[in-house]
Amino acid sequence: MRIFLLCGLMVSMLSAQAGKLDDPMRPPGYLRAGTSNAPKLKKGWQLSAIRIDANRRFAIINGRTLETGEWVNKARVVEILPQKVRLKNTQGEFSVRLVKTQVKKTRVIQNNR
Repeated sequence: MRIFLLCGLMVSMLSAQAGKLDDPMRPPGYLRAGTSNAPKLKKGWQLSAIRIDANRRFAIINGRTLETGEWVNKARVVEILPQKVRLKNTQGEFSVRLVKTQVKKTRVIQNNR
C-alpha cells in the first residue's frame, strides 16, 4: 500500500514540475478553445500568416483567413504581398506587416561511433 502511495506522490510531483509547455509551431495570436489563459490579440492589426500559390492568395489577420476584396474590422483587403497586406478603410490605405517571431535554436550533438 505504501508503494502505491509513494508512486502516486512521485507522479504528482513530476507533473507539477513539468509546467505548461509552449508549442513553437503555434501561429502568433492563436487562441485554443476552452483555455482561459490563452494569449490575447493585441489591439489593432495583427498579420500572422500569408500564403501565396499559383491560383490564390490568403492572409490571416486578427485570426481571420482573408482573400483580396474581403473585409476585416471595417477595412478592405486591397493586396496580399509576400511580407505584408495592404488594406483600405475610411481614413485611407495602410499596410500590415508579418509579426516578427523569435526562433529558438538548439545545438545538436552527434555521436560518432
